This record gives sequence, structure tokens and C-alpha cells, in this order.
Amino acid sequence: MGLFGRPDGKKIKGIGGFERMLSLIIGRTRNETTNLFHLEILAKPIDEFIQEKQKQGIQYTYRDVAIATLVRVFYLRPRLNRFVIAGKFYQRKHIDVAMTVHKNLRTGEGETAIKCRFTGKETIEEIKKQLDEKIDIAMNATNQTDIFTNSLNWTPTWLFRMIVRFLRGLDRLGWLSDKFLFETSPMHSSIFFADLKSIHLDRVYHHLYNFGNCGFFGTMGKEQLKPIADEATGEIRAERVIGFGFSVDERFIDGYYYSGMLKLIRRILDNLSTLEREPHDDEIKKEKSKKDKSRKK
Repeated sequence: MGLFGRPDGKKIKGIGGFERMLSLIIGRTRNETTNLFHLEILAKPIDEFIQEKQKQGIQYTYRDVAIATLVRVFYLRPRLNRFVIAGKFYQRKHIDVAMTVHKNLRTGEGETAIKCRFTGKETIEEIKKQLDEKIDIAMNATNQTDIFTNSLNWTPTWLFRMIVRFLRGLDRLGWLSDKFLFETSPMHSSIFFADLKSIHLDRVYHHLYNFGNCGFFGTMGKEQLKPIADEATGEIRAERVIGFGFSVDERFIDGYYYSGMLKLIRRILDNLSTLEREPHDDEIKKEKSKKDKSRKK
């Protein structure tokens, strides 16, 4: 597979010389090329959406809303779904979302990871269904990630390190098959997401993993009461806000493009009904137009 391409991404042609140079000089590891951003969103629109759906017998959570929003944003802003490995730029073939799941929150034991694959056209209902299915399997059975990691658990540390280095070398060459690792490894994903709200923690800036190719880590924290100024009247009032922390590999996302991503997240969260349908052609064209402007700048 490595002679003809990677199973998880297509090599991007026409990368600018400046972008390519930056990818080679700003750092050797993904953590050295990470930019950190935060976003605060009013909780009221999300609460109203969840409450309205509850009246209809549909149970959504903040996690469902956050992941559905990120999946839609990655579809509309495809440059977010890139990765850099061995100095080469790739466009990912799918939108893969990874999450950590705790089987027992009381003891903190039984941590595992799940990974869901999307096209980006899914509705929030379809995304919730897949998330719930994967979480249910992880809570009640041994998933593929567990099988792979447990199979190496018997090895001594020195051998474990050698195996990881060997896998990293194969990964750089693109010689790992989709079924062998990419389908199971949460480090080979578009987004690694942590729902810290569910364990009553504020959002954090999580490090990126140097193994794999995931260049986007997002966290969602618990609600906080903060003073918010009304733009129309200037009046200050207390509002509940939700904080998001993003750690992003800067080699494939410039500031202008990233700014557009944050604005798009706000627009979607202010009008969550858009997640109940597939993205319209006019939305796709609008985001494509913004991408073209970004290239000109």
C-alpha cells in the first residue's frame, strides 16, 4: 500500500513552498507544531434545543450536539480533515471521531477508546445512533482497540517500545492496512474529542499524540456562569457558557481558515436545527468560496 498511497488519506499535490518549508522547520513532532484556541458558547440555545427534543421523546446530550457540530464543520471546511506525516500532506478519506470511554466512573477503571466514521452528511440523529452503539459495545464488551492493546500487554516495556517504533515506521511509509490499525487506532482519526463536562471538569488544551496522524484535539468543559455584555444595549448579565478547548496542528490550518471554523461553529450552535438535515448545496458553496478567498490571502 505504501508504494501507491495510504489507506487513510490521499496525498495532496500543489502544496505551497512556504507551507512545505514550515512543516519541515517548525518542529519534528506534532506537539511542537500545536496551536491552542478556546471558544465559549452560550448554553441557552443548546439547552432549549435539547429540551424541545425531549418533549418529542428524543434524548440528546451536549456530547451529541458537540460531535454533530464538529462533524458538520469538518465536512464544510475540508482542510481541517488533513494530516501531515513524514513531511507529506494528506487529505483524509473519512471523518473519523475518536473518544475515550470509562466503563466505571466510580473507580476510574476500564478506560477504552471508541472510533466512529462519518461522511459529514449525517444528521445529529444518525450521529447519536452510531455514538450510542459504539459506546454501548465499549461498556459491555471488548472492542477492537482493547483486543489490539491487550494483545501487547504481556510484552516487557523494552519490547513494547520496539513494537511501537516499528509500527510508527510502517505508518510513516503508509504500510499499515486499514483493517490492521487504522480501523482501531484512535490516534489515526480526524478528531479526538473529550467530553470533560460529563466528569464535571472545565475544558483543557489537550496535547496531540505523536503516534498516528490526528492533528485536532477538542475538549468540552462544564457550564460556568459568566458576565456577558449585551451587544445592543451594553447591559451586563450573568449567562451560563460552555467552554471548548482546541489543540490543532498548525501545519495544515492557517489562522484565517481557523477563524472561519470558529465562526462556523458559532453559526451552527446558534441554529441547531441545521443539524437535523443534510448540509445544503448553498452552504457547501458558501464555505468553498471562503476557502478560495483564504488561498488568495
